[in-house]
Amino acid sequence: MRIMTMLISIMVVANSLAANSDTPEGLAELFIGAINAKSAENQRALIHPQCLVGLSGLQKDFMDEALSKDFRRTIPEKRTVKITTLEGQELPFFGAMVWPVKPTHQIAIEFSTGENATTSVIRFVAKEKDQWFIVMPMLSPETLKKYEDRKSSQQGAPLPSAPQRVPSEEAR
Repeated sequence: MRIMTMLISIMVVANSLAANSDTPEGLAELFIGAINAKSAENQRALIHPQCLVGLSGLQKDFMDEALSKDFRRTIPEKRTVKITTLEGQELPFFGAMVWPVKPTHQIAIEFSTGENATTSVIRFVAKEKDQWFIVMPMLSPETLKKYEDRKSSQQGAPLPSAPQRVPSEEAR
């Protein structure tokens, strides 16, 4: 039964990917489907191709770690998806990251994780031609060196996550 459920989930996500991500909301739903199906392949298909070009081994390790964290949870049906423009805002991560493509919007997927707890999954996105893609930042040279040092000294311990929330215009 579990295998059948997984196969159906994979088929649904594959069909969704074959559909399109011509809106940020559509991209969010494709992302949620990939995460809930625990499909790294479908997850990567949503990333802007420029973010995957010419990665060093260490950059690839960092991206793999960051992406694998998505699979620690399942995003429930009861959720909200908020799209915020980044126009006029400073890009997040203040020099610790380099953006291969400038994100234009932020997707925030919010859901309850307990009686008085919520989780927000934040992704930065940009449109290329007629499709929306997730934009993954790369480590800056200085941050990459720190990551390498930490990884070698702690035998693969992940770099602590940088804050991923961009303040909305209402919060300013």
